[in-house]
Amino acid sequence: MIIKRRNIDLTQGVIWKNLLLFFLPILAGSLFQQLYTTLDAVVVGQFTGKTGLAAIDSVYSFLKLPVNFFVGLSTGATILISQYFGKRNASGLSKAVHTAIAFAFSGGLLLSIAGIALAPCFLDLLDVPEDIFAMTLSYVRIYFVGLAPAMLYNIAAGILRAMGDSKTPFYYLVIASTINFLLDLLFVGLFGWGVAGAALSTVIGQAISAVLVIRTIVKTNLACKVYPRQIRFHPPVLKVIFSIGMPVGLQSALYPIANMMIQANINALGTSHIAAWALCGKLDFLIWLLVDSLAAAISTFVAQNYGAKQYDRILKGVKIGTGMTLLPVIALSAVLFFWAQPLGKLFINAADHDVLPLAGQLMRMLSPLYFLYVFGEVLSSAIRGTGETFKPMLLTLIGTCACRILWILLIVPKNQTIQTIICSYPVSWFLTSAGFIVYYVLFSKRKLRSA
Repeated sequence: MIIKRRNIDLTQGVIWKNLLLFFLPILAGSLFQQLYTTLDAVVVGQFTGKTGLAAIDSVYSFLKLPVNFFVGLSTGATILISQYFGKRNASGLSKAVHTAIAFAFSGGLLLSIAGIALAPCFLDLLDVPEDIFAMTLSYVRIYFVGLAPAMLYNIAAGILRAMGDSKTPFYYLVIASTINFLLDLLFVGLFGWGVAGAALSTVIGQAISAVLVIRTIVKTNLACKVYPRQIRFHPPVLKVIFSIGMPVGLQSALYPIANMMIQANINALGTSHIAAWALCGKLDFLIWLLVDSLAAAISTFVAQNYGAKQYDRILKGVKIGTGMTLLPVIALSAVLFFWAQPLGKLFINAADHDVLPLAGQLMRMLSPLYFLYVFGEVLSSAIRGTGETFKPMLLTLIGTCACRILWILLIVPKNQTIQTIICSYPVSWFLTSAGFIVYYVLFSKRKLRSA
C-alpha cells in the first residue's frame, strides 16, 4: 500500500515556507487550547476577584503534572508515526495509530481516577492557603474528570500533525474554545458557580474537541484512518512508543514537580503574591505557545526527513526554525517589558489592581531573558525527532529541573522574596540552552552528517 501525499509533506519544498504553513495552525490551535485556562482566568478574575484567580493558579503546576507526563509519553507515538510517514510504511503507521488511540483512552481514564483521589493530598503539599482551599479542590476534581477526552484529543491531533495536517486540529479547537468561553459566561457569570463552573466549562470544551478529532481520523481516507474494531495494543509498537516517549514523559512530568516547589514557595507569601504571579503567567503565555509550537513543528519536520534519510535538509531546517522562533520571541518580550501593567488590567477587576505593580516588576525582570529559553526547547525537539530522547531528557533534568530545585533549596532561604524565587527560571533557561547547543553540535556531526 502506498501512502498518498496530502496536506504538507515536510520532506520536500521550501523549508521556511513549509515550516511556517505547518507551524501557524499549531500555534493557533495551542492558542485556543491555552484559552481554556486564560478565559477561565478572565471570567473568574472579573466575577470572583483575586481569590478565584489565585485558586486556579495555585494548582496550575499540579494540573500540568499528569498531563505533561502523558503528552510527553505520547510523543513517542507521534515521532514514530512521522517516521513511518517519511518512510512511506503504511502497515507500520496503521499499527502505531491504533496502539496510540488505545493508549490514550486507557491512560486518560487512569489519570482521571488517580487525580480525583489524590487531589486533597497534593493541595496540602502545595500549601494552598486556607481561604481558597475549598474552591481550589472543587476546581481540581472537576478538571480531572476531563483528562480522558483531553488525552484523546492530544494524541489524535498529534496523529494528524504527523501526517502533515495541522489545520484540522486548529479548526476543532476554535469551535471548542468558543463553546468553552460561552459556558464560562453562563456558569460563572450568570449562574455564579465560581471556579467550579470554570472547570466544568473546560471539561465540556475538551470533550467536544476530542469527539470532533476522533471522528475525523475514523472518517478519513488517509493511511492514519482508525477502525474502531482494530483499536488495540500492538506490543512491538507499544514497546517502541515507550522507549521513545518515556524519557520525554519523565522530563515533562519533572518540569511541573520542580515548578510545584516554586509555586509552593510563592503560595507561602500569600494570596496577593499568588495573584501577581498568576498575572505574569497570563501575560507571557504567548511566548511559551510560540516556542512550543515551533518546536513541535521542527520535531515533526526532523522526524519525517529522518525517516526519508534527508539529513542535510534536517540541518538546514533546524537553523531556519531556530531563527523563526527567536525573532517573534524578542518582539513579544519588548511588548511585555513596556506594557505589562496595562495588559494586566484585562485579567483582574478594578478592586484588586493592587497586584499590578508587583506583576509589572516581575515582567520587567523576566522579559529581557525569554530568548534564553528558545535554544534549549528547539534543539531538544530536533534531537527527539530522530528518536533520540534519553540524553535530551538527562540534559533537561540537570539544566532545568535540578537547577530549579537546588535554587529553591539553597538560594531562596537566604532571601525569601518572590523576585529571588522566580530567578530560578532564567538561570535554568541559560544552563539548559548552553547544554543543548554543545550537545546538538556533537550530535549532528555524529548522527546526521555521517549517517
